[in-house]
Amino acid sequence: MMIRPLGALVAVVLSMAAPAAAAQDYPSQLIKIVVPFTPGGTSDLLAREIGHNLSADWGQPVVIENRPGAGGAIGTTEVAHATPDGYTLLMGSSAALAINPYIMQDTQYDPTKDFKPISLAAKIQNMLVVNPALPVKTVPELLAYAKSHRLIFASYGIGSSPHMSAEMFQKMGGVEMTNVPFRGAPEGMAEILSGRVNLVFDNLPSALPMAKSGKLVAIAVTGSHRSELAPDVPTIAESGLPGFDVTTWYGLVAPAGVPDAIVNKLSVEVATILARPEVRDRLTVAGTEPQSMTPQEFAGFIAGEQAKWRKIIADVGLKVN
Repeated sequence: MMIRPLGALVAVVLSMAAPAAAAQDYPSQLIKIVVPFTPGGTSDLLAREIGHNLSADWGQPVVIENRPGAGGAIGTTEVAHATPDGYTLLMGSSAALAINPYIMQDTQYDPTKDFKPISLAAKIQNMLVVNPALPVKTVPELLAYAKSHRLIFASYGIGSSPHMSAEMFQKMGGVEMTNVPFRGAPEGMAEILSGRVNLVFDNLPSALPMAKSGKLVAIAVTGSHRSELAPDVPTIAESGLPGFDVTTWYGLVAPAGVPDAIVNKLSVEVATILARPEVRDRLTVAGTEPQSMTPQEFAGFIAGEQAKWRKIIADVGLKVN
């Protein structure tokens, strides 16, 4: 009569020990970090910086695989359905995990159910810049001008950070502007410099040089605080729209079935890497704000971003077939 209970007890003990043993042995082979965008972008830079350090610290190779397409959906879907053993990770983004699933009707992944958050890696603020011919220097002046003139803003695709920044600005500011989408920043910037387009909420690293040269006028940044790279430029929140906070963000996530012990081990390692002065310096110079989070913190952060954008998208009625 004692055999069955004893066997059950052994099974329970073994099941509890298995994840701990898996984490202790992890990693024992090559790790792949999927970047769902083209090489050379911010997500690629972050993945390679983290991957290089992770490989040096743990003595296992880390490869970066770029899988661009469909606004990040192709690479994101691939990782969602990967073997949940901790050897395939995703450099997730605000677009793929908090915006696109509410815009695209055929997304083949669930951003909440299919992934386990590991850690935030970095945020990038946008900068609101306008053509110098526009008679505005501040957010209140821009809002007042927009209420009596039909302004045109550039964006880089439906659901992109410049687009969503403008949508939130219109909603919170009570104005309406015309969206002209471009394939990328070079095209959009050319039209703003020509004066055919009035303004853009561009990623700070690409907008800042234009503002410093005087070719465009920097009105504000979109995050919750001023940027170290442009400390004299106020936030939109402090300029009359309290609560305005839009950033592009990137962070590591794993397929949903990866053991918590492995996720926690990865999260601690990412925090260690991002705390290194030389790493922070390289990422800051590139225009990012490096920041780590625990898996629980990152999960809460993603949930908050999803709720924010789900409401904005529903209010505006954005959809991509």
